Amino acid sequence: MRQQAEQVNFKSLINCCCREFSNWSRYEGIPKYDIALADYMQSSGYTSFLRFDFTSIGIEVFIPLAYYSDSGVHSFFFPVVERNCESDVITTISPKRFIELIAEYAKGGYPDIDPEITLGRLENSISNLRGYLFDFQENKRTANQPEQSFIEAEQCLVLGHSVHPLPKSREGFTERELALYSPETGGQFQLHYFLIHPDNVTEKSSEKELTTVQLRRDILTHGNDAVKSIVQQYPDWTVIPVHPWEANYLLNLAEVKEMQSAGILHSLGQSGPLFTATSSVRTVYNAESEWMYKFSLHVKITNSFRVNYPHELHRGYDASVLLKTAWGDGIRKDFPEINFITDPAFIMVTYKGQVIDGFSTSLRQNPFRAEAAKKNVGMVASLCQDGVLGQAPRMLNLIEEAARRKNRPVEEVALAWFSQYLKITIKPLVGIFNKYGLGGEYHQQNMLVEFDQDLFPLKLHFRDNQGYFFRQGIVEELYTIIPDFGIDSRSFIGEPRLINFHSYYLLVNHLLGVVNAIGRSGLADEQTLISLLYDAYWAEEEADTTGLVAHLLNSTRLTVKGNLLTNLNNMDEASAPRTHPAIYIDFPNPLNKKVFSRELIKPEGKEIVFSRYFAKEDVEITIRPVDLDRDLEMLHEWFHREHALKIWKMNWPIRELETFYRTLLAGDVVNSYIGEANGVPSFNFEVYWACRDLVGNYYDALPNDYGTHQFIAPVDPKLKYASPSTQSILDFVFAEPKVGKMVGEGSVDSMASIMNKAHVGFKIEKVIELPDKKANLNFCYREWYWAKFPAAKDFRNELVSELSTKKV
Repeated sequence: MRQQAEQVNFKSLINCCCREFSNWSRYEGIPKYDIALADYMQSSGYTSFLRFDFTSIGIEVFIPLAYYSDSGVHSFFFPVVERNCESDVITTISPKRFIELIAEYAKGGYPDIDPEITLGRLENSISNLRGYLFDFQENKRTANQPEQSFIEAEQCLVLGHSVHPLPKSREGFTERELALYSPETGGQFQLHYFLIHPDNVTEKSSEKELTTVQLRRDILTHGNDAVKSIVQQYPDWTVIPVHPWEANYLLNLAEVKEMQSAGILHSLGQSGPLFTATSSVRTVYNAESEWMYKFSLHVKITNSFRVNYPHELHRGYDASVLLKTAWGDGIRKDFPEINFITDPAFIMVTYKGQVIDGFSTSLRQNPFRAEAAKKNVGMVASLCQDGVLGQAPRMLNLIEEAARRKNRPVEEVALAWFSQYLKITIKPLVGIFNKYGLGGEYHQQNMLVEFDQDLFPLKLHFRDNQGYFFRQGIVEELYTIIPDFGIDSRSFIGEPRLINFHSYYLLVNHLLGVVNAIGRSGLADEQTLISLLYDAYWAEEEADTTGLVAHLLNSTRLTVKGNLLTNLNNMDEASAPRTHPAIYIDFPNPLNKKVFSRELIKPEGKEIVFSRYFAKEDVEITIRPVDLDRDLEMLHEWFHREHALKIWKMNWPIRELETFYRTLLAGDVVNSYIGEANGVPSFNFEVYWACRDLVGNYYDALPNDYGTHQFIAPVDPKLKYASPSTQSILDFVFAEPKVGKMVGEGSVDSMASIMNKAHVGFKIEKVIELPDKKANLNFCYREWYWAKFPAAKDFRNELVSELSTKKV
């Protein structure tokens, strides 16, 4: 089990690195000029990899690629290897070694990085997961049934979140406590109760009766005689529930001992019905209880102590009060697809004016009790989980069973299922954000999906007392409903930040997690799913007045949380919630894949894709993708020609050039082509997706901007065919309807480039300073090109089995 646990953690760690760093690329094929790497690949049986470039510290890392994801969560084969760049020795590495490499590499930007703490948590996570997997196997558990109850789904997230480097780290639990209090093992336990003087207790409830009154009644009903006797002696005192692990923590605090000595606090011990942990560990559930208790727990789960802060308790209470008004009735009427599970009550204990946060508890509605406990409803995180120990993923089983129930093809049902999922998600949540100003941390663990009898998404439930936020722009409106609403809860935040919450928690974490689960299971192509996701947001653009939808559709970068960097910098983001001490990074917007051109960037095959005859020059220009087996040596020779040295700057050793192309051609940013004049190779050009290219950082790039680099190889002016070759490039690129405008960034030192671009309609926008050159940023639209060459407007690239020599 150790190996499986290590690989699960390694996968999460690698995906964190892919999200938070840019020193990686795909690598395809067995190299010809890199003997050491070729020998390793042939012995491993793998030819597709992720390559992490740590050459600044003398190392490369190669990770066999099992599944590459457009949504950003990839799957891998193992082992992972590193290559010493000096000796060419290739060795297997562990996730520990990978963290050490990442930490050393990242210190340039984050000098305070200390990997030791993260390494300790990594070992804790692996060890814990090993225990969970052993328990899973020994008890013949399943995590993939199409129908699951609420608590079954809560307790089947065995592998944890796929983009957290320490998915099962829980510092503070002993091995026995881990088995008893972890959701993965389904342990059951009684709650620990305290009896505390009312002057030391602060509580609020939007319900008719205070929760502690109910708790006192329950204790007098279910407690043993000794407990009943103590409670009856103090009729006005308050009964406080605490997680049993936290009770031991509290009883060792100096201030709690003082309260005991002063006679204002009594420990009643464990009593009452059995509860079990939900996915958050600290929130507990009983199928007959009216409440779920969200306790404070001084266990470091992933990278934070899980403590309820006063403003978070007030936030849950405030939201519950608001949802009981006509405002809340309006949400339920307008958007019945969303149910907000509220935390209508909370309890805090103070001593000498200070909150003792271990007692701080939020009480959450339990809509899944009695008969409702059997509902097929569960958190999205468990739906998006990989298969556990060889079991098929739940998403795969669910869609296949839905297809059986509907008697329709699986592929058709997968797309219909996802479309239905978007209907109950995007329209209501965008609508609520606009009309009611409510946004939230709608991530995979906070959102529960309820299924109909055909296993299609029926309804979403949101739970998280600390995750209710309101747009700053509706402060005055809410004050008319509840004066001074949100004063104690810090519930109002500015629209830009709340839009970033939406883009990270709902889009990147949640919806793209669903995309990944469907795609990874082979049920549908991820780009198709992302296109449906884009269209669902686009349908709301006209009605959206906040800028949310425009941001999601048009931005090329989104702000996401860097879980690994946050951990490496030893930040506890829960410790100072006002400032949110976590590292946030820019992340390429996956919705841009809507206008990603596979035809330009990921063409299939190596055959000719374009042909045009130019009568004036009596030349036929053809274009085909670069074929390394055929073209590498030729390109190497071209780039060593004198006119290439100054501008092109690719006169590298052939092994280095081969690495460049094996990573470039495998990626989804650039592709390289060979142009031939009358059948003779004469020019090379690259087509790049500008919003994912370096040049996209130098202007307000749009997702449908595509650029080109062109190198004409011949020295003899009669063989250059500069105008026909450049026209052919524009014909080829502009034939793709996904292209909006073309971008160029030729060196200011290249007069030939400037003249060639101007010749076909490009116009200089500005001069930019790229890392390797000063360049003219220039743009060209179809209309500008066609104004220069009217015949191009009517040209059609028609290729049949035998190349047409259509003349224009």
